[in-house]
Amino acid sequence: MNIQFLGTGAGQPSKARNVSSLALKLLDEINEVWLFDCGEGTQNRILETTIRPRKVSKIFITHLHGDHIFGLPGFLSSRAFQANEEQTDLEIYGPQGIKSFVLTSLRVSGSRLPYRIHFYEFDQDSLGKILETDKFVVYAEELDHTIFCVGYRVIQKDLEGTLDAEKLKAAGVPFGPLFGKIKTVRTLF
Repeated sequence: MNIQFLGTGAGQPSKARNVSSLALKLLDEINEVWLFDCGEGTQNRILETTIRPRKVSKIFITHLHGDHIFGLPGFLSSRAFQANEEQTDLEIYGPQGIKSFVLTSLRVSGSRLPYRIHFYEFDQDSLGKILETDKFVVYAEELDHTIFCVGYRVIQKDLEGTLDAEKLKAAGVPFGPLFGKIKTVRTLF
């Protein structure tokens, strides 16, 4: 799991810092990238990285201020131009209104996407666990801001360990059913 900051500025871009966007690169774990916010210029910042837009499978929006969402229509459209690469569906999580913003932007601009967008909107009454996969759980909790805003917590589920048979043999543990019992025990002491 690697984090790459694409923008850390606030309100308006500067020459040194783009507005808010962060990529969570889960390439080793699930061969995906998740974006958190997509401020204006995010697609240009991605061009300066090794991130492939088609690997972005989920986008999490914290709130609907422009410096967190104005890059979204451009990114979605640019992602569509990868016609020679496999087009995968995309999931967008965010406060109520994100679906309307995205669909209106795409409709008004005449943009057509060769992939589907699945929207997951929430409000103050539907926070908590918003996503669970076989490897990750994502929670959304309300933050204090001038409009409804959430913070996300991504938790990687425990990975199954491997049994080091050589170390057990060296410790004098006899090979057999005891190996299996040791592997299933979470703590020995």
